[in-house]
Amino acid sequence: MTTPASLEGLVLRSAGCRLLGALHRAAGDERLPAVLLLHGIPGHEKNLDLAVELRDRGVHVLHIHYRGSWGSEGDYSLTHLLPDAHAALEWLAAQPFVDPVRIALIGISLGGWLALALADKAEGVFAVAALSPLLDPARRPLLPEEAAEFAASLHGTRPGQLCREWAALTPVHAFASRLAGMPLLLVTGGGDTFFPPEHYLHLPEELERGTHVRFPRADHVFSDVRPGLRHVVCQWLLERFDSRPADGLFPAATGDNSGRV
Repeated sequence: MTTPASLEGLVLRSAGCRLLGALHRAAGDERLPAVLLLHGIPGHEKNLDLAVELRDRGVHVLHIHYRGSWGSEGDYSLTHLLPDAHAALEWLAAQPFVDPVRIALIGISLGGWLALALADKAEGVFAVAALSPLLDPARRPLLPEEAAEFAASLHGTRPGQLCREWAALTPVHAFASRLAGMPLLLVTGGGDTFFPPEHYLHLPEELERGTHVRFPRADHVFSDVRPGLRHVVCQWLLERFDSRPADGLFPAATGDNSGRV
């Protein structure tokens, strides 16, 4: 009997702390592609509609909550995001039902920056979809009032700490060259007031060669274009998974960066 699709609550560990998460497990007994889904700060939009859509189309999806957020143990810090995400990626790659050479990352906002940074640091990431990602904290500082709002939903951090840690994040252009050859999708909103279109001018060459889709009137979290977002992200990702060659090497970058929705 084929293993049915399911939703399984999980507890993972990072630096001795319990991270809460869930696995949207696709139906089937063969090794299937998988996605690690990364939310932003503080994580009100978790993109679980993408998780359900991908699961229904044969892709396992794991989403986690970083230390100090949404019930996970420990103190929240932007310095914890990479190790927490790396721990989740290692767990996902070790599962017997996951194809370890077809694991992609999807992240939104600060989670979009995290997805790109994790792809730089970790082995075996197949593709990245960055939704409204932070690209350069120097071009878009975190404001004190924003930090105060975010800190209210997080454990063990304060607004000043968030502002300092945000400013210290590595800009994407500093490591983008190491993502060369990896399939990259950038999705942005023309009505985004948090990272407005100007934030995505002068993209790193690697993102320029990837696929860039802009929803002209969408806000930061694509509130009024969710069906279109699901279509764009899921179709792009499934096409890349299907194009994986037998040796598991990355397919060439698509170069179709003129796409707009």
